[in-house]
Amino acid sequence: MPRATRALLVAPLLALAACAASSTATSVPTTTAQAHGGEAVAPQVPATAKMICSEDIKGKVQQALRLETPPATHDSWVDDVYTCRYSLPMGEMSLSDRVFPDAGAARAHLAVTRSQDGAAQSLAGLGQQAYGSSRGLAVVLKDNQILTVDTTGLPDRFGATDQRRSDLAVEVASDVLGCWTGDE
Repeated sequence: MPRATRALLVAPLLALAACAASSTATSVPTTTAQAHGGEAVAPQVPATAKMICSEDIKGKVQQALRLETPPATHDSWVDDVYTCRYSLPMGEMSLSDRVFPDAGAARAHLAVTRSQDGAAQSLAGLGQQAYGSSRGLAVVLKDNQILTVDTTGLPDRFGATDQRRSDLAVEVASDVLGCWTGDE
């Protein structure tokens, strides 16, 4: 295999590995599933879900908000939803990744939640059926997972650059999606 072809194959894997870098969050899964024989086992958090709390995404948030240090986070895994809460100087931002058994179930759930959010606007080019709202949500479907970036805990505008929380939600969703697809 030519060296250039190998480099093209390896680059996305390196990007994915960077996005999947371990998080410094310390919580553990809080739900259990039954294994054969009746013993309880903790379900595994998918690697893509963990990316929302990775060092790479923390760095992107730090850069976007021009913070001196990466933000503190707290993560949890409950009922097939991995959540990462970002404690920011101006408030809290929450990223969650809900994992469904298959893509059809994820699409059906997204259709329901989107119809309940009257302020939903399509976010063309961000991902499958992505939408956002002016109140500070960005929601993206990717295969059997739904990513939600919730910046409603932040002021409508903040920081030296007068950042809009709705714009931050879209920017962070784009960063996570880039990790998921290996585009970063």
